[in-house]
Amino acid sequence: MEILHALILGLVQGAGEFLPVSSSGHLLLLEKAGIGEEDLFFNICLHLGTLLSVLVCMRQPVLNLLKKPFCKTTGYIALACIPTVALALLFKYLAPSLIDGAYLPLGFAVTAVLLFATEKLVPHKNGFLDVKTSVLTGVLQGVAVLPGVSRSGATIAALRFCGVEKSSAAEFTFLLSVPVILGSALYEGVELGLTGGLGDVSVLPLLTGVAAAFLSGCVAIRFFLSLMKTKSMLPFAAYVALLVPVSFAVIY
Repeated sequence: MEILHALILGLVQGAGEFLPVSSSGHLLLLEKAGIGEEDLFFNICLHLGTLLSVLVCMRQPVLNLLKKPFCKTTGYIALACIPTVALALLFKYLAPSLIDGAYLPLGFAVTAVLLFATEKLVPHKNGFLDVKTSVLTGVLQGVAVLPGVSRSGATIAALRFCGVEKSSAAEFTFLLSVPVILGSALYEGVELGLTGGLGDVSVLPLLTGVAAAFLSGCVAIRFFLSLMKTKSMLPFAAYVALLVPVSFAVIY
């Protein structure tokens, strides 16, 4: 893999993981455009780069959870992961074509609708994290295993529909990404170990991609946390909506 391609893929992975635009959808579009190729080991390393960005940018909340591992927030994170894992495995083994990106335009359309609804249809009530909210968040996060469906967009939509305040929704979404990214990397690592081989990416492109994913992830987290305090997500909805016809043309 060329260094420039690794750089682009890393930047897209880091930004797309935390901005509500779907990193998997963008990476699939880039692959179809001839930028990079499918490489499981490289993808695992990019995910670890984004994981590091969460741990750095959210270090205080993460440390608080480590100091009090049996607090309510930790329980809600664990609870949300249950439907996420169940749906991810369901899609992988019963509908693999969905994960392969056969319905990428539909995934982007779902993200656009969720983001629009989050801004226009959210009930005006104050809600808090509870069992129902955690389960719903986990379900939508599980649906986001489909390329084009943004994980951060889906989880924030679930939290906002339950009345959780914007900043709190964004923080919980990023904390929830820690076990999700780690679990995904471990699962793919086991799969890689069973199939054998570490791909054909040389060291320099690999390090470039991981560094780019880490740095763009940090920028995306800081930017999105700031944006959620005062701004709307409608520009993201419009952007993802534009990707529907673009992805349709590329895929079909």
